[in-house]
Amino acid sequence: MNNAQGKHYGKSLLFIAATFLVLCVWLLREYSLPKLWELILGVRPGWILAAVGLMVLYWLLEAGGLHLAVRRFAPDQQPGTTFCATMIGQFFNCITPFSSGGQPMQAFYLMKRGMALSFASCSLMIKFIVYQFVLTIYSAITLFLCFKTFTSEISAVGWLAFVGFGVNILVITALLCLGFFRGPAEKFLYGIVSLLKKLRIIRQEKAERANARIAKELEEFYEGFAQIRGDIGGILKISLLTAVQLTAFFLIPLCIFYAFGLGRVDILLMICAGAFVLNFTSFIPLPGAAAGAEIGFHTVFGLFFPTRFLSLAILLWRLLTFYLPILVGGIFTATAGVWQNRADPARANRFRHPSCRNLFFLFRLEPGGALRYNQENNSKR
Repeated sequence: MNNAQGKHYGKSLLFIAATFLVLCVWLLREYSLPKLWELILGVRPGWILAAVGLMVLYWLLEAGGLHLAVRRFAPDQQPGTTFCATMIGQFFNCITPFSSGGQPMQAFYLMKRGMALSFASCSLMIKFIVYQFVLTIYSAITLFLCFKTFTSEISAVGWLAFVGFGVNILVITALLCLGFFRGPAEKFLYGIVSLLKKLRIIRQEKAERANARIAKELEEFYEGFAQIRGDIGGILKISLLTAVQLTAFFLIPLCIFYAFGLGRVDILLMICAGAFVLNFTSFIPLPGAAAGAEIGFHTVFGLFFPTRFLSLAILLWRLLTFYLPILVGGIFTATAGVWQNRADPARANRFRHPSCRNLFFLFRLEPGGALRYNQENNSKR
């Protein structure tokens, strides 16, 4: 890891630590220490373990979906390698805004394990496209089933979820336009760069790098999109895993509810509530949707949890769904060697194939986890 990367991720981790401290201070303002201790002692550990189990299941299903995509290009890839890549992605998704840092670091790790960067990026692109489609369909179903129920209690909740759903629709629309209207999409993207250059917002050198990056991203996207169109059965398998994965995640608040011994609750409404929170916090530009996630949980799940349990429920939910992935993913990241500068030469050619262009030397890892076009290396080739 170079100094710039260290500073970037260090700042993110400090921000996350600060948000955790604020959450703890807020918790102590809500409860006296004796009251807090009494509530903690009353928590049923079996249900907390069940919530941890759901989080582990979430990771396993995420890895399973990614492994199905990876094995199209690397049949010899071991599940353990894919799971490690998944946990690295969990770590960097949690510490970067919009979960933007996970995929570049996953691609970098898979490349270090011997997979061509083009194949790794294509596999991750397939998983991303399928995830977005499934999330959009899932969100549409939950809105259809529970929109009136939630808006009748808290009007802003339903509309915020609707806005989040709209963002997902825009993403899917953009993906479909890219997939089925390649020519116009390319002209539009290159036209934006050209316009920025004419307005002197960016210089010639940056415009060239941007065009190279667009070309690389489009190539990966079309490779992934072609794989999706050519393997409907495999995509349906990934979609099914993703749907179960999301359901496992949305059931974690239910386990916390039962951990307090609060009796019966409508499970479907709980799942819809989890989907609503994810929908309207997904566009918050902070690591882990900090503050927005807590406020969203407080607003939506306040319909289920009695006031005396709600603040502690928020802490438990964030510990399980945010801080635990950082901890476990951080361990995988620290032990996986992703900070080494070179790939293992013994693995370098294992998963390459002449049908895809080798991008191994054309890109470099920069602060923030982005893979950038390496103009110097390309000119030497």
